Amino acid sequence: MSADQPLAVAPHRVTDLIDVIQRLSQARDVATVQDIVRTAARRLTGADGATFVLCDGDQCHYVDEDAIGPLWKGQRFPMSASVSGWAMMNRRTAVIDDVFADPRVPDQGYRATFVKSMVMVPVRVADPLGAIGTYWATQRHPTDEEVRVLEALAGTTAVALENVRVFTELEARVKARTAELVAANAQLVAANANLTAAHQQADRVFAAYAKVLPGTVLDGKYRLDEELGAGGFGVVFRARHLALDCPIAVKVFRPISGNDSALELQRFLREGATAARISHPNVVRVLDSGVSSGGIAFLAMELLSGRSLARELAAVGALSLRRAATVAAVVADVLNAAHRQSIVHRDIKPDNVFLHYDTAGREVVKVVDFGIAKFFDGPQSTDDRLTRTGEYLGTPRFVAPERVRGGTDDGRSDVYSLGTLLYELVCGASPWAPEQEREIAAGLAFAPHPRPISRFRKAVPVELSALIERALAWNPIDRPTAQELASALAALAPTLDDTPPRPEPAPPRDPDATDALPVVTWPR
Repeated sequence: MSADQPLAVAPHRVTDLIDVIQRLSQARDVATVQDIVRTAARRLTGADGATFVLCDGDQCHYVDEDAIGPLWKGQRFPMSASVSGWAMMNRRTAVIDDVFADPRVPDQGYRATFVKSMVMVPVRVADPLGAIGTYWATQRHPTDEEVRVLEALAGTTAVALENVRVFTELEARVKARTAELVAANAQLVAANANLTAAHQQADRVFAAYAKVLPGTVLDGKYRLDEELGAGGFGVVFRARHLALDCPIAVKVFRPISGNDSALELQRFLREGATAARISHPNVVRVLDSGVSSGGIAFLAMELLSGRSLARELAAVGALSLRRAATVAAVVADVLNAAHRQSIVHRDIKPDNVFLHYDTAGREVVKVVDFGIAKFFDGPQSTDDRLTRTGEYLGTPRFVAPERVRGGTDDGRSDVYSLGTLLYELVCGASPWAPEQEREIAAGLAFAPHPRPISRFRKAVPVELSALIERALAWNPIDRPTAQELASALAALAPTLDDTPPRPEPAPPRDPDATDALPVVTWPR
């Protein structure tokens, strides 16, 4: 029968062959392939023995066998002195009815075995990798079905061996790459350890420096008294304005490792200049800034009494709906004033909203920390030289997605940050699940939906929920302006419930954010 003609195959053989094909497709090493092939060849053909041969240069290596008696497992023979070699060199199947009468068979080698008839098929005809042989203990003519099934097995075996080769190469590459990464990680750990040690040493040096600053008078104007707290940029002192004889707060620049460049000093001093441009009662007032004759960079500002919104949330959890909307309305109004001056804050978060209590005991919301603010629009639109290429500043979960992607950074990015803050005031939790936050911060997210407000708090009026959702819109053009948000919240706040919710867990905090100070707030 011609190899091109269809051949009816017994159903049990078809089932067995399919099973073998599936098992071979999952093999990941040669030993597994050998084990499958030697047993399958004998079972599929009903033979008394089977052998699996691999090409080894100019030799045939009989690597495995399954037979009623011993054959040549583990032995090697020259290609020219074996039937498997003939099948590989001629790239075709050898069907041998009588091993003692066929010139292709070295009959002396078979006289000590049970073999009387055999079939040997090459594994991969175009460029043989080996051969599969089946043997019978009685002289017989192998059927066309037996030959074709054995050839099908050989074809599948060729694919399996190629898969093993590819898998082995990939595994070796992965191991090599893993070793490289382990080595690189070890170097990084060592470098981080050195950097951490350097930071710790710098912290100790600056801490010691800060301890001797109380009593220092800056340019004859401001006397530093007690330390109120420290942050990433420096230390805040309760101070005295000597000419006016009144208490103020003075922020002193902290030139430690990683924060000791001219760039960072410019950012520090720019905070004062930026805040001073915004005329609004709810912006912390900066009175003066500069570098003293003694080389101390400082900001002189009004002294606040109270605590940050971050500490308020940590202490009481979510706010009443009325209070949450009232606080957010004030922040939105401040942002509107900033945006009219073409200033975008870029770091709206609970740490940078301060609940100040005036001399009459009334709560006054203050927006602080314009340290990473920038100008947009108009002639000053390029005034972002203090942001390094490829860098975005701010606390990740409050940063608008267009800023992460390097898009337009205008007032609506502040609205997004305020929407996140308002969500936390209402829900006591972030609008984003942890995996969403990671994707957004990495610029990998595409228009995700914030977690439903009802998941954290029931009975939130639809008007408030809708405002929060609009502020958190993925596309900036779908968000309200700060002015629109301020007006809507101010109008809605008096209608909202003023009952504090049941205690909820404090909102998740940014691990990079420091606690706000008990009297004045401090950036980062």
